[in-house]
Amino acid sequence: MKTLQDLVRRYQGGVRLWLVGALLCLYALAPAEAEQQKALSPAQVLVVKNLKSPDSVAIADYYVQKRHIPRANVCSISCPTTENCTAKDFQEQMLEPIKQFIAANRLDVDFIVLTKGMPIRIADGQNSGFCPDSILVAMSAYPQKTALENPYFQQNERFSHRRFRIYLVTRLIGYTRADCLKLIDQSLKAQWTKGLFLMHPAGASGFGGYKKYSDSIRSAYTLLRKKGFTTVLHEALQFKGNYQNLMGYVSWGSNAIGFKKAAYRSLTFWPGALAETAVSSSGRTFENPESPGQSLIADLIHQGVTGCKGYVSEPFLTAIAHPDILFDRYTSGYSLAESFYMASRVMNWKDMVIGDPLCAPFAVK
Repeated sequence: MKTLQDLVRRYQGGVRLWLVGALLCLYALAPAEAEQQKALSPAQVLVVKNLKSPDSVAIADYYVQKRHIPRANVCSISCPTTENCTAKDFQEQMLEPIKQFIAANRLDVDFIVLTKGMPIRIADGQNSGFCPDSILVAMSAYPQKTALENPYFQQNERFSHRRFRIYLVTRLIGYTRADCLKLIDQSLKAQWTKGLFLMHPAGASGFGGYKKYSDSIRSAYTLLRKKGFTTVLHEALQFKGNYQNLMGYVSWGSNAIGFKKAAYRSLTFWPGALAETAVSSSGRTFENPESPGQSLIADLIHQGVTGCKGYVSEPFLTAIAHPDILFDRYTSGYSLAESFYMASRVMNWKDMVIGDPLCAPFAVK
């Protein structure tokens, strides 16, 4: 018969082994979201403001105050305030001053925030039609006369400039200064929610790349449903409107056969909501709400969306953010900027990511 002391030793050893095994199991089964749930730091953000634009200065100052961005991370430039600029002005008054500021101050930043009040499009030269934001993502590669492959595309890990050698650039922009400040306020109010997400894949051609993109929208719906989010898949050709407090939205916008501007403008959004529309020129202007042509992403900003993408000239379908990747990463706890860039194949091109890069309502449930 074992002595009491022997039994105690055996019991204690068993407990120790059980605890070690349990800890190893917990580590192995830790959710994939653990890494992205680490809070991003305001010190990772560089804010750029245009001293020639009162809107730019006001928006940048408001963002710096609300997000507690270090003053050392604020870069002041003087560049055109028009939506179009020359390649020379872009290089001399935007690109070089930003590069020099980062180098001179030895800043270890991952995100760059631009504002309304500086050009959205280069209007001449080999980069005519390109968006300055997208060029700044890979600023060391400028000038390149074609789109470049985004090394962060399809990744599933926290972003780091040191690792990927690019910057994630976003912009605070809309029709008005009030719209831009609302982007910031909506980001700060953002919280975890089950939805509603609206996926509208119908309305465009059912062939080739068009079908693939519609299928990506459907995949986003399936993925969100499996995760337990409240999601609507609208397959009818009739363009769907009058949805309130959306947390996510994807459609073909004015490319949908049944598109109705009134329906598009009837949508409203919950704080933290993301949207994408497969529209070639959705970001061609942020000044004129009645600009003739395709639907504008600025309408959704005015209606309360927190993050979205716009295209300043024809980007081709390959540049549009993949909705299944976008909403998978976002609802797994990644930030607005990380989610859009992981979902976007190209950089140095025509696209602009809009919103506060630090917004991450699903990082903590």
